[in-house]
Amino acid sequence: MNYKDLCNEDKVAAIAECRFWSGELAVIEQYVEALKTNDRALIENFEAFGDDPRQIARNKNHFDRASSAFGFDLKSFREHSRQEGMAFADCETFHFGCGIKARCLGRNNITIGRGPNGNWTYGLDLAASRSGCCYGLSVFSTPYGSRRECLRHGLEEMVAWHAREGDRKTAPVIKEAKTMLDEITGRKPKQFSLF
Repeated sequence: MNYKDLCNEDKVAAIAECRFWSGELAVIEQYVEALKTNDRALIENFEAFGDDPRQIARNKNHFDRASSAFGFDLKSFREHSRQEGMAFADCETFHFGCGIKARCLGRNNITIGRGPNGNWTYGLDLAASRSGCCYGLSVFSTPYGSRRECLRHGLEEMVAWHAREGDRKTAPVIKEAKTMLDEITGRKPKQFSLF
């Protein structure tokens, strides 16, 4: 039987059998409360996000975060009920360590992007000789009020990650990131030539 065709009590029982991650629990609690009080408008709002409790929780949580943190208001879904249409604007990618000779390292990049409400966020692609770390732009990332602040935090995270790795081969990456960080924060002004 289709989940949406169940009575409210059976829906609550089906929800009790599911496991949700911590970010989805508040959504599910609100949905269960709407089912228990038979709030039809709220139930229909929740059920517009999916065909089963897991889809509803995942998609509603994603939509709420995208809307509150970055101002996305599109509610459309791809195949398998995954939310789509939330592309960041003004995306830029900054590459570091491109001149490393005999480069066996992967990419070291920072990508920044802006949401519709003007908040910025970043994603990192980090590589050292023995390890790496990568995550892209996401509505679950920390929002920043300006491009400069966003880029500063991304650079600080990149430098800190490489410092923890302690890989001498990534020294050029750290140097380039620190130079850019100094320029952004004004700690080291650019040298201008008169000729």
